[in-house]
Amino acid sequence: MIFSLAVLALPAFIRSSVAERAFNQSAEYDSGALGLSPTQQFVAATDYKPVQLNYQLPVNDSTVDKLSSGLLFFAPQGSDVEQVGPLIIKQDGTVVWSGAEYASPSFHVEKYLGEDHIILWQGDFQVGGYGYGRWIVLNNKYEVVANYSTVGLLNDTNSDLHDSHIYDGVLATMTAYLPQPHDLSKYGGPSDGYIASAVVQEINITSNEVLFSWDSLDHVDPADCYYPLPEGYGTNSSKPWDYFHINAIDKDAAGNYLISSRYCHTLFYLDGSSGDILWRLGGKNSTFTIGEGADFQWQHDCRWRSNNTISLFDNAGKEGEEDAPYSRGLLLEVDFEAKSVELVKEFIPWNKTVSHSQGNAQFLPNGNVVIGWGQQPYFQEFDSDTNPLWEIHFGIGDVEAYRAFRFNWTAQPSTPPSFAIVGDSSNRTGYAWWNGATELASWELFGSSGSDAVSLVNTSRTDFETPIVYDSWDQYSSYKVVALDSQGQVLGTSDDISPL
Repeated sequence: MIFSLAVLALPAFIRSSVAERAFNQSAEYDSGALGLSPTQQFVAATDYKPVQLNYQLPVNDSTVDKLSSGLLFFAPQGSDVEQVGPLIIKQDGTVVWSGAEYASPSFHVEKYLGEDHIILWQGDFQVGGYGYGRWIVLNNKYEVVANYSTVGLLNDTNSDLHDSHIYDGVLATMTAYLPQPHDLSKYGGPSDGYIASAVVQEINITSNEVLFSWDSLDHVDPADCYYPLPEGYGTNSSKPWDYFHINAIDKDAAGNYLISSRYCHTLFYLDGSSGDILWRLGGKNSTFTIGEGADFQWQHDCRWRSNNTISLFDNAGKEGEEDAPYSRGLLLEVDFEAKSVELVKEFIPWNKTVSHSQGNAQFLPNGNVVIGWGQQPYFQEFDSDTNPLWEIHFGIGDVEAYRAFRFNWTAQPSTPPSFAIVGDSSNRTGYAWWNGATELASWELFGSSGSDAVSLVNTSRTDFETPIVYDSWDQYSSYKVVALDSQGQVLGTSDDISPL
C-alpha cells in the first residue's frame, strides 16, 4: 500500500528532502561516489525511491526551444536499482508518476476506446530476456480498466513483454514466446528437444476473439538466424532454445505486420491474411540489397514512418559480440522496385557505445527523435537533423531500461493527494505529494479547528514531494492541502490530519 497520510517524527539528522532535480554533469555521480544507481530520497513519501538522474548533455539556451513537448517515460531495471518499475518524469528530472507497484519493464501510451491510456506488462520474467504475463490498461486516473493476453496457445502460454499496440480502439497486437517440442538434432541438440518459437497475435480486447496468429516455426527455419543453440538449452520446456527472439510488431494500414527478429537480424513483413512472409529486410535471405550504413544486427523496435521509410534501433551487438563501434537509431528508405534499402538518417550515442540489448527510437510529431539506449542507462533527444539536444543518465552500474519515450500525457489520479507533517513540536514541516498528477502546479494549506477551513499558505510545486513551511502548526487542530493547477483551479484535496 502506498503511504498516504501521517504525522512523522524523524531522526534529527534528517532536515529536508534530498530529492532534487537531475544533476548537471556531476563528476561524483559518474565516479560512483553516489552509488551505482543513485536514488532520490523523500522525507515523508518514503515508499517512493526513484532513480536519480544526471545530465551528461544538459539542455541549454540554444536547444530549449527545440525540445518536443510532453513528459518522459522509462522503466529502470537491474540489480543495482533500488526500486524498479515505470517512471514518468519532467524534463528537469522530477518525478510525476511512479508505477513501482507494477514493477513493469515495459510501458507506454496507447489509445484504448479512443482515449489515451497507459499499457504495461506484468508477468514472470525469464532468464532468456522474455516473459509470460498480461498487459494491463490504465486510464488517466491510473485505474485498471482492462487487461489482455494471448489466446489459445499451447499450454495456455501468455503474452510476452516485448511489444503490444492497440489499433481501432480495441484491437491489440502482442508478442509471445511459445515453448514446444522440436527435433534439434540438425542444430546440435537432442531429437526430443524444445524450442521457443515467436508468436505474433492480434485479438479483440473486449471479446477475446483472435484475429491473427502467426508462429515463426511455420515460416522461418532456425538455420536462417544467428543465435546457435546455447549449451544447456533446448532440453526441456523450461529452457527452450529461443532461436528467433521477436521484439517488435508494427501493423500498417493494409493490415499487414512488420516484425523484428533480433536473432535473425531481419525485419519480416507478414501478410495479414495468410501469414505468408512477403519480404525480408536484412539477415541471411534479405529481399533487398542493403546500402552503405543501412545494415543492422541484433536490432529492436522497427516502425513504419511512411510508405517507404522504416525506423529501428540497431544494437550492433550482444553480450560477447560487437559488430560495429556503437549502436544507432536508424531511418531507412526502401525502394520496392529496385529492391534496395538506403540509410536516410542515423542517430549516434553521445559516448559511442554498444548497447548489447534493448533500446528504441521514437519519432515525434515535430521531427525530433527520442532514443532509449537500452542496456546502457541513458536516453536522449535529437532534432530532425540528428543533432543531440540533451542526454541524461539514470545510473552507472547494472541499470537499464527497455525503452524510453516522450508522451503528452494528462492525468489526475482517482486517489486523493497525500499530506504529512514531519518533525517535533519545535521544528515541523508539511510535505505534500500526489503520485501521477500531471497538472499540479501549487499547493494551498488549510487549517481548521472545527469551523470553516482557513487558507494559510500557497506553495509552488517544487518536486514530487513539496515542503510546505508554516510557523504555527499548533494554531489549528487539523490541516489539509488542496492541489491547484496553473490557473488556480482545484484538482484534489487531501484528508485532514492532526499536527500532534
